Amino acid sequence: MQNLGPIWTEIDLDAMVSNIKAIRGLLGEKVKIMATVKANAYGHDASEVAHVLLKNGASYLAVARLDEGVELRRANIKAPILILGLTPKEQAEALLLYDLTPAVCDIEMVEFLSQLAIKMNKVAKVHIKVDTGMGRIGVFPEDALNFVQRVQAMKNIQIEGIFTHFPVSDEKDKSYTEEQFEKFTTVLTALEKKGIKIPLKHVANSAAILDLPHMNLDMVRPGIIIYGLYPSAEVKRVIKLKPALKLKTRIVYLKKLPAGRSVGYGRTYTTTSETLVATLPVGYADGYSRLLSNNSEVLIRGNKAPVIGRVCMDQTMIDVTHIPGVAIGEEVTLWGDQGIEETAERIETIVNEVVCMVDKRRVPKLFIKDGKPYKIKSMLGERLL
Repeated sequence: MQNLGPIWTEIDLDAMVSNIKAIRGLLGEKVKIMATVKANAYGHDASEVAHVLLKNGASYLAVARLDEGVELRRANIKAPILILGLTPKEQAEALLLYDLTPAVCDIEMVEFLSQLAIKMNKVAKVHIKVDTGMGRIGVFPEDALNFVQRVQAMKNIQIEGIFTHFPVSDEKDKSYTEEQFEKFTTVLTALEKKGIKIPLKHVANSAAILDLPHMNLDMVRPGIIIYGLYPSAEVKRVIKLKPALKLKTRIVYLKKLPAGRSVGYGRTYTTTSETLVATLPVGYADGYSRLLSNNSEVLIRGNKAPVIGRVCMDQTMIDVTHIPGVAIGEEVTLWGDQGIEETAERIETIVNEVVCMVDKRRVPKLFIKDGKPYKIKSMLGERLL
């Protein structure tokens, strides 16, 4: 593909269609899907991904910050958007202007939002965040009833939802998650006894969707499984997922080094025999972690080639001695269908971080739709193919 530059990501929109449909099939038709597209849809491009997900089973979207929600509105997304993180008072007006729904757990913020909504003649929808054991934002379960009652009494505020979040639902031992769910349902029972009905109750993240279907409630919040990756090795593979992202580059230089020559910064690799070294125009500034120095392999025509020496800011060297006919310009896959999970293991992190690392302005995105290249987005703009 011409005009992509020396490095690019392939974003398979068809794979995400398959994944969201598989999630829908697992849930049935009654449970709503709030697709999590924060962090630019985990590095996959939020505006492109959101349109696809809303056409294929999702009815709500979730982001982390107000700016992410505004970006989606400007991309002509009309669906409800929940901001999972806390929104400061200075951004309250934008919440109302762009019809974005904040998570709330601070009474002063809700009071401020109420007064602003009255002035602007608007109604602000909110979702109450309950901290059942994450230790982050949220009201404690024992304070939730009083908090909801106070918010409910405020003018121009509509409580649309109430939710919590699970920190270890992706682990084999589900006891802590079950304890959290019990705390949350206790809150719901207390609300019901007071005649308070909240339309959308949601707790299930990707791992809970796969392993704990009794926690689906009114709506679920899939994240990483939308993008074709399992939350951990300990969750059940009850649906088949298709990874949606590949990171690719091309060989830009070939050089034979004799035995005893060092490669890269710090001279951390020395050839033991004559070695054909290929230089790739990709580095840690592109999201290819420096932790992969002397600690990874790439694919060329199905052949694995080890990374040698330290990953530089913009370049990486690989050993291609064993690959016959290797040539400048040849395509190299840094992460393929299995490469993201392998990379996460090598650098001791999670797949979520790996896919987010590569979301850089200077790395173009090639979108695949209906089985063929559809669009290119880069820092120079975008164009249909």
